[in-house]
Amino acid sequence: MQQAGGPDIIGSRAYVPGYTLDRGISVDRAGALVDAHDNASGSRVVIRLLSPALTADTAYRRQVRHDMAVLTVLRHQHLLSVIEFDDKHAAIVYEFVESITLRHLIDVSGALAAPAALVVFDDSLAALDALNAAGVIHRDVTPNAVLLDTDGTGILRDAGVPAPPLRRGWRSGTPQYMAPELWSSRPHTVATDLYAATGVLVESLTGRPPYLGTDFHGLGVQHTQGALPSEAVPLLARDLVIRGLAKDPRDRPPSAASFRRDVETAGVAFLGANWRDQGRAWLAVAVVDRLADPVPAAPMVEIADDDDESPLVGVAIDTAADEVRPGGVGWKVWSIAAAAVIALVVMIIFAVQALGEIGRASC
Repeated sequence: MQQAGGPDIIGSRAYVPGYTLDRGISVDRAGALVDAHDNASGSRVVIRLLSPALTADTAYRRQVRHDMAVLTVLRHQHLLSVIEFDDKHAAIVYEFVESITLRHLIDVSGALAAPAALVVFDDSLAALDALNAAGVIHRDVTPNAVLLDTDGTGILRDAGVPAPPLRRGWRSGTPQYMAPELWSSRPHTVATDLYAATGVLVESLTGRPPYLGTDFHGLGVQHTQGALPSEAVPLLARDLVIRGLAKDPRDRPPSAASFRRDVETAGVAFLGANWRDQGRAWLAVAVVDRLADPVPAAPMVEIADDDDESPLVGVAIDTAADEVRPGGVGWKVWSIAAAAVIALVVMIIFAVQALGEIGRASC
């Protein structure tokens, strides 16, 4: 039957016309990623099933329609291509690329070598430049949104697909990478994308996000008032971090293209003219080594309510930082709603996996 604002479910199976869903890849607050294939051509694709927490928002539905109309025709070497957007079934069909996420590489291998981290940052900025030139804001640059292919190339995915806000009145996004202005509900801009990408650079170089918090309030204070983590990164990246993580968006670079010029200057000055070749060679080896690793779904973590000792289970957040606990009026309602959404998506994924196993067993 049709779920309002979400994917079709036939029995317990997610359904996207024209495609067979083979197995679940991962689950996050924005929905689920599913390995699938095109029934007509047999080609492998990846499908993003959007979370009802996103699609129930009519303003978001209008925005995603606009963004996907652009992305289905936009092609760039550092952007994961959108093949199709199925508005009715709340599904985005992406090209398949043999790759791993930056999140997986950091989790398994720790901090990246400096040339590799700089290459990933530069590739992400190139993708953001293409998006911004086309009138699209990414809205949620995180290590999970960066793919690394076997050539050591960074590819940005999930443009226009932010994690739903964790509290009423907040902007969408992942708290560990949210610019100061988003914490006061100001809109996403080019500057907020640059801030998030710089936060990912910090994590690539150190193995940790720019700020670590034990609760949302503390994390928000660090983003809005905390000292810049420039001393935590190697010298070659300090000026980049100071500019990219500036509290005032007007103090950040005016565009991704201009920021890339700063990256080039730093790369040549500290690593030599062939810094990109160095970085890609390091990444290519690391990606090939890691492709055999199992990649688990996004973890489901317990988040305890400040006013209630019993934990709310099922809200998925980026766990690169220390545990993040909510606080404030209305949290429980939103947490329970988010948990219900994630539980639904998890059931979809497990159903797809089970049906895939049944189909393979019958062959």
